[in-house]
Amino acid sequence: MKKVMAVLLATVMVFALCATCFAQDEPSEWAVGEVDYRAAEFLKSAMGSLDYAKSITREEFAVVALYIYAAVSDMELPEMSVENPFTDCNNPLVVTAYGLGLVKGVSDNEFSPEASVTREQICVMLSRIAEKLVPNFSLETVKDYLPSVDTFADGKEISAWALNSVKMMVMAGLIKGTDEGKINPLGNCTVQEALIIAKRAQNVQF
Repeated sequence: MKKVMAVLLATVMVFALCATCFAQDEPSEWAVGEVDYRAAEFLKSAMGSLDYAKSITREEFAVVALYIYAAVSDMELPEMSVENPFTDCNNPLVVTAYGLGLVKGVSDNEFSPEASVTREQICVMLSRIAEKLVPNFSLETVKDYLPSVDTFADGKEISAWALNSVKMMVMAGLIKGTDEGKINPLGNCTVQEALIIAKRAQNVQF
């Protein structure tokens, strides 16, 4: 039994080391000139590590959303006195993003920090940033002027609650279609794609 346990432990350690070895600590060649490297450093300092190629988690994108908010508004992050409502996440930057209204939990007391973020969820978070920073702007007031997403092969797959946010972010150029002509609303976003969005967001005129 001891030999079996030793083999299992060794196997686990090998897989853990392999996962570390395979982590991509530089952006892909196609993304090198598009990534916001200040956002990358902000995310790395908050999370302790950075893997450009993996799907970004809810916790990580909350940090990126907070960076975008501060960069676009050209202000330092405020000191938040809001109490942390989450039992599964104690990251103060997530709590700050929550207090600012940029992100929400999956329930009243759960954030699900390790879950991946879909592209349509990202659009909703980005639209919240726009509503916070742009005077007199809301999705409700501009919904009749937003472009159609029927040009995307999977446009009908966008959830109703995210539709206007996706339209707005497509119009702003923050979210773009795939080579297959899809918007991929339910697909995940990699860390490097999120950092590209962070860079684009600083050059948008809503």
